[in-house]
Amino acid sequence: MQIGLQTFTIRKCIRTPEALDKTFSWLAENNLRNLELAVDYINFPFTVETAQMIRQAADQHGLRVRSCQIKYATSSKDPLATIAFMQALGTDILVNSTVDLKLLHKGEAGLRQYCEMLDKLSEQLKPANITLAHHNHHYEFLRIGEQSAMQFMAANAGVAFALDTYWCAKGGANVLALLEQLRGRVPILHLRDFCLTRMGLVTGGQDCEIGRGNIPFGMILQAAIESGVRFGMIEQNTKTPLESVKISLQGVRI
Repeated sequence: MQIGLQTFTIRKCIRTPEALDKTFSWLAENNLRNLELAVDYINFPFTVETAQMIRQAADQHGLRVRSCQIKYATSSKDPLATIAFMQALGTDILVNSTVDLKLLHKGEAGLRQYCEMLDKLSEQLKPANITLAHHNHHYEFLRIGEQSAMQFMAANAGVAFALDTYWCAKGGANVLALLEQLRGRVPILHLRDFCLTRMGLVTGGQDCEIGRGNIPFGMILQAAIESGVRFGMIEQNTKTPLESVKISLQGVRI
């Protein structure tokens, strides 16, 4: 498994071509060579020209965009345009950003419809050898009848999954168990730690740098390797992205 960075973490650092180039140079200097592009958070239009600009900056610094995370509404609107964007970047994994909450609220019937939507998009991407992987939040661990939404999706959608360690922890799920249950279906793992916070007498949780929270990353990274995960992408919502990336890089050394 290769370690990389989900660009949601550095979204405020790459708002212009000049900032993008400077940040990519910093990533290369810190031995980060793999990226997942958070397309929903880039400050550029969803066009082949944008993909070519990002590809050129990445190539210049020895980086590779390994996957793209894109909202379903964007990627499914024009699958051929999505394929062209992905091909211009030189990547073959499309990570679907989030479940459709309106359909999730309809229970099993709505979730079944959503699975059919994902399967249709997956079929449209297959001629270009692009794998569609669904990215989870904590919503997927809500109960739908006798099982969780995640279990329902795993059984009823033929797509892969991009597991997010933070959202799994927030939803009360066991990442180690999920990696085993979805063996061979998880090409991407989003590496985000989860730490408890105290607000008066109530405890909550937020994401933090890897190694500073409660998630057992040593065990998870080893299990990810054994289950065939291709890329582990560091991700965090932080006000100090570059500093946080450095800390998390230390936390993923196994």
